[in-house]
Amino acid sequence: MIPEQEIRRKLLHAATAFIPLLYWFFPDIGPLTGQQWVLILFVIFGGLFVFADYFRRRSAFIRKVFFWFAAPFLRDIEEKKMTAASVIAVSFFLVLLIFPARIAVPACLLLSVGDAASGLVGRRFGRHPWFKHYTVEGSLAFIAAGLLLFTLAFPYIPFWKAAVTVTVCALFEGLLSHLNDNLVIPFSAAALLLMLEVQ
Repeated sequence: MIPEQEIRRKLLHAATAFIPLLYWFFPDIGPLTGQQWVLILFVIFGGLFVFADYFRRRSAFIRKVFFWFAAPFLRDIEEKKMTAASVIAVSFFLVLLIFPARIAVPACLLLSVGDAASGLVGRRFGRHPWFKHYTVEGSLAFIAAGLLLFTLAFPYIPFWKAAVTVTVCALFEGLLSHLNDNLVIPFSAAALLLMLEVQ
């Protein structure tokens, strides 16, 4: 059985897809593009969360408010370090800021969808470890979810380029597990799509 906390975390992880989707679809308003508006809103609200996450170790009041909101999703190891949600916020902001939208959005969504799929399938059905705690079943779920995402939502990405990107990112998730996968996956996906000359 998958612990209830992990199910909540993975569902929240999948819900982060809202951010790149908003970036993709938000309309232009006034002198700013929709993408500029989303980045501004992201700095404000994402910045507040990251600020609270960092300073909760220095202020009892901020800690109390932060844990009232975030406690159901936190692992014990996040007690004394930045949470996965803060890392995702920072990585999404940087990827959306640095890369063109047609690359940045699928790269961010791959983290939201692929990591959630690999975590849930790997914990429930994983029987064949291939590197540390990463299983063949979990990594295959990552690849399948990523390919489905790219094929249905981003048909301008040729299938073979999508396959290369999601497969390499699935491998990187395990092989670079000493780094934070919430940084590794979106940046790796964006860099690969850029090198593969996705237009």
